[in-house]
Formats: sequence, structure tokens, C-alpha cells
Amino acid sequence: MFDYLQSNYVFRCMFLQHPEEQSMTYFEHLKHACFYGIQSLGCSLAFIVHGFIPCLFEKTGSTIVQHLHNQLNKTKKEKTN
Repeated sequence: MFDYLQSNYVFRCMFLQHPEEQSMTYFEHLKHACFYGIQSLGCSLAFIVHGFIPCLFEKTGSTIVQHLHNQLNKTKKEKTN
């Protein structure tokens, strides 16, 4: 019985606690995290290419960072209201 309760607690802490704190289900949180992660990967690639070839993607990386920052703050504000 103790093993079940302990494993249930660990499962809850690992997979459910943070999404619930953000007023999301696990799958909603997964969708948002993947969305921001993929956008961040694209931003990283733009920065790397720009590093090698400075005339390419001159403003792309900073524009994506600003956009992600605004989206995350907007989502955060909507959750608190």
C-alpha cells in the first residue's frame, strides 16, 4: 500500500503539479511547451546562421525572442486575471 501511495505522489509531482499550478491539464501544458520549444529551436537556428553569415536573419532572432516574451507574458497575465 505504501509503495502505491508513494508512487502516486511521485507521479503527481512529476507530471501534474506544475500544469495544475498554471491552470492547465497535462496535455495543454505539453502543447504549449512544445509550441514554445519549437519556436525557440527556430530562433536558435536563425542565431547560428546569422553568426556564420551576418547578412542573413539580421533581426529574425531578436524578433522571435520578443514575440515569445510577449506571448508568455500575455498568457501569464490572462491566468492571473
